[in-house]
Amino acid sequence: MPGRAAISGLVLALLAGSAQAGQTSAGFTAGIVIGGGGKAGRQMKQAATTTYTWGAAAISVKLAGFGNLQRIEKSDTLYWFTAKKGGGNSYRVAVSISSGVIVKVIPA
Repeated sequence: MPGRAAISGLVLALLAGSAQAGQTSAGFTAGIVIGGGGKAGRQMKQAATTTYTWGAAAISVKLAGFGNLQRIEKSDTLYWFTAKKGGGNSYRVAVSISSGVIVKVIPA
């Protein structure tokens, strides 16, 4: 195993050389491939599926002008809220779990 002095001398010798314009070049290339065919590609698509939370769904309802939200039910595809709008009228509001979009508004 070379000693520290030998390694230091080698490093200094390499650094001591002078380079003139046009004598050196460097390059760097990087790439990435995501997915692909077959089973691996299908698994990545499944992992990228978006699911909204109760809180995110509530924000959609509030942005639509509803207030006094209460969670009431969750199905496989929808979050259900009770909410008030326009002078205190009550509604049942359904929000898609997969998109966060209000899909039903039913007077209560």
